[in-house]
Amino acid sequence: DNQLAMLFTLANLFRVDQMIRQWERSH
Repeated sequence: DNQLAMLFTLANLFRVDQMIRQWERSH
């Protein structure tokens, strides 16, 4: 389903953003 793929992509982007923020905070 196209909608499911969109949701998955958004979830991945959100996770990456959170990881980057944590990485910047720790360094």
